[in-house]
Amino acid sequence: MPPEVIVRDWREADPADTQVLYDREQEYWVRELAWDASSAWREIEQARVAGDLPGFIARDVERTVRGWSYFLREGETAHLGAVVAEMPEATGALLDECLAAALRPSRPARVSCFLPSRAEHFEMALRDRGFACERYHYLSRPITADEGAAESGAWSDGDLTPAAELLRESYGSDGRHFAPHGTPEEWEHYVRSLVERPGCGVMEPAITRVVRGDRGLDALVLVTRISPGTLHLAQVAVRPSRRREGLARRLVEEIFRVGSARGARQVTLLVGDRNTAAQALYARMGFTARSAFVAGRLEL
Repeated sequence: MPPEVIVRDWREADPADTQVLYDREQEYWVRELAWDASSAWREIEQARVAGDLPGFIARDVERTVRGWSYFLREGETAHLGAVVAEMPEATGALLDECLAAALRPSRPARVSCFLPSRAEHFEMALRDRGFACERYHYLSRPITADEGAAESGAWSDGDLTPAAELLRESYGSDGRHFAPHGTPEEWEHYVRSLVERPGCGVMEPAITRVVRGDRGLDALVLVTRISPGTLHLAQVAVRPSRRREGLARRLVEEIFRVGSARGARQVTLLVGDRNTAAQALYARMGFTARSAFVAGRLEL
């Protein structure tokens, strides 16, 4: 018989209990992802205590915490911000509670997530509830000071809209997770979130590399810093008409050089399971698998 799981609103939890949950997650993110998310946990706790961030804690009959989750609404989309669970029953119960709460008081157009695999049977539970899912490989590579590459330009204040246009053309219909309808406004909102918010690390304009052309940006590698010694390639994009010229590889190699001069010791990135060409490129460049994320999307 499956163990009983009791789910309660986490906004009623004692801050001492939630701090234990954050400490465990921080340890995992640093150890497995080389990612210091300490500032994110502080912001999450402030929003939880203020009652602005709905979420749940799952306990067994002995009141031992078995999992937790939260979600936030942004426009037409409800985003699952975390789903952490030690057993599949807790995973399912947390997802069900989040989905039910997300539908109140007004029904969103969709529910989405882009999360590390931190819950037992997480992807299976999403699929059972109608989510379309894709696995993303989290890769890393050490860098050394003597690596160099061809010259390119750094990010400037006027690159935000051209970057959004480049990503829109580069992703096409595969970019629904970042821009649900693929509109220029949605892509600009997404790029602005990378540049101005710390959710994917702190933007590094001096390390970010771009190639400018007659139509705006022909290539982009947008770089954030996720810990003092780790850079994250938040987006790697090349205009379709300029692919197979080696632009992506040259830009990433230049980031190795520039990043090393600014104290970075390793680089990480995420690549979709279906993007076999990019996986092959990163393997040739020495990137190796470190962990996995799951992107999920449920249209309502």
